[in-house]
This record gives sequence, structure tokens and C-alpha cells, in this order.
Amino acid sequence: MRLLLGVLILGIAAVPSWAVGIVVDGSRDAKYGPARAVQTVQTGFGDNFSELNAGYARCCDDGKLYIMLTGNIEANFNKLEIFIDSLAGGQTVFDSSGNDGAGAMDGLVFDPGFTADYHLIVRRGNDGGNDKFDVDFADLAAQTASGYFDILGGLTGVGMTGTGVNAMPIMVAYDNSNTAGVTGGSGAADQNAAAAVTTGLELGIALSDLDWDGKAIRIMAGQNNQGHNYWSNQFLAGLPAPQGNLGGDESGGFTGDLSGVNMNDFAGNQFVTVVNAVAGGGGVGGGVPEPSAIVLAILAGLAICGWRRRK
Repeated sequence: MRLLLGVLILGIAAVPSWAVGIVVDGSRDAKYGPARAVQTVQTGFGDNFSELNAGYARCCDDGKLYIMLTGNIEANFNKLEIFIDSLAGGQTVFDSSGNDGAGAMDGLVFDPGFTADYHLIVRRGNDGGNDKFDVDFADLAAQTASGYFDILGGLTGVGMTGTGVNAMPIMVAYDNSNTAGVTGGSGAADQNAAAAVTTGLELGIALSDLDWDGKAIRIMAGQNNQGHNYWSNQFLAGLPAPQGNLGGDESGGFTGDLSGVNMNDFAGNQFVTVVNAVAGGGGVGGGVPEPSAIVLAILAGLAICGWRRRK
């Protein structure tokens, strides 16, 4: 029995670190590993106001896709747009579900190889004296969306959305403490400074709500204005430098919509690919049994041993 207890302790101690879930608190967890993308351009929307320093993602330890975008979201209800390509097919040209005025982006052309299936809008600001942090989640194929308001009880903190189009609550955290990273302008970013930032927006989304079909998941993030109709120069993956704000015509002009923006016109991909992040498995999401499975198996062995000794 002492031997088996030792095996139980060893089994618990030997649970690999990747098997423990990410803590969604707005601070980058070491389990994310290296950045999927580091910012290439200084921000045209204000230093430490609207900047995307680096992007991290992890899938699929506990049935979730985790996303960490370090930097800042200005408290003026500018829109941080996050597009997710999680299954075969999808939109090559954006067609909004109609929520939050996102129809102003209709006609936006995505990079080759990126077909958007889901769209999240993240925004924060003061509404009638109340500090709010809001998130929308849209299913672009079904053309449905749900909006969740004041989910952090203020401008920063930790919370969850409700349920609607997403059957499981989305985990959300935002830490606005960054004062470093990229600076303001349109020149090349200091990538070492961008990569050193550890706080910002963090999300945990159930894979079941992304209809994930086992393919590599792709994510595009870009900073927009309040009306969804004026792109900044902050994307992950980043634009080639130097680069000013895109606006609605790729040259910083205001046209009232984004139908004049084609991401194919910029070198490189303005999205990242989430590859296998789980040790021991083949393909995205493979891996070793969860800690609970390991412990239960050992406990079952102990129970059988005890039963035999009593006979």
C-alpha cells in the first residue's frame, strides 16, 4: 500500500505543466510560450492608449482557445476587432452579422488563407457616468451575434460574458497597466520592447463555440475606431513598416467604411496561426490525459488493491 501511495504522489507530481489550465487574469502566462506575432509598427492611435504589442495563443488543453494580446485598449469605445478562422470555409470578404454597427466593415478583404468564421468586438469607455467593458461575439456563418455589457464591473478586471450565440461563457480579463512597449508614430516598432510587455487583454473561448473541426486555428486582430470605419496601423501580425493608419482607403483617409481596404495589398499575413501547443499528441489538440484522468486511474488501482487485501 505504501508503494502505491508513493506512486499516487509521484503521479500527481509528474503531471506536466501544460496540463494545468491558463489563468485568465490579463497577465501573460508562461504556458503561452513564445509570441505568435510581435508588433512591427509604432502605434498611430496613441502611445499606451491603443497599441497591440504582441499576440499569444494556446489551444487546446481543456477544450478552450486562449488568446493574449498585450498592450492597451483606449477607454473611448474604440473597437478592437478579433476575427477567428476555426473551420473549413468562411468569409474571404467580411459580411457583418449586423451587431454594433460592424456593417461599416462590410467589404473588407482578408489575407489569402484566412477565412473568418467568428468575430469578437472588444470595447471599453464611460457611458453616462458608468465605466464599462463590453464584448460582442458573432457567428458569421449563421449571421447571429450576442452583446455582453459591463462584464468587468468597470474598465479593468476579470469576468465572463453571459451565453447566447456562445453556449459557454467567454472568459475575459483586461489589465491596463502597460506603460512600455511600442511608442507613438508610424515607423518601425522596437520589437524587443513590444515583446517585453506582459499585460493586456486575455480571452478563453470554448472550442465548441467555434465549431472547431481540428484544423489549425487562425486569428487576426486589428484596432479600429468607434464607428468600425477607420483602421489604425495596429494589427497582429503586424504591417510592414513604415506604415501610418489605414483609415478606410489604406492611406489614412476617412471614407465612412472599410470596403476600400484589401489586406492583400500589404506584404505578409496580418493573422497568426495557432499550431499544436499540447505535448505528446499529433495535430492540434492531441496530448496526454488530463490530471484528473491520471489521478483517477491511480485511485482506482488503490481501491482494487484494498479490496483484494480484505478478501
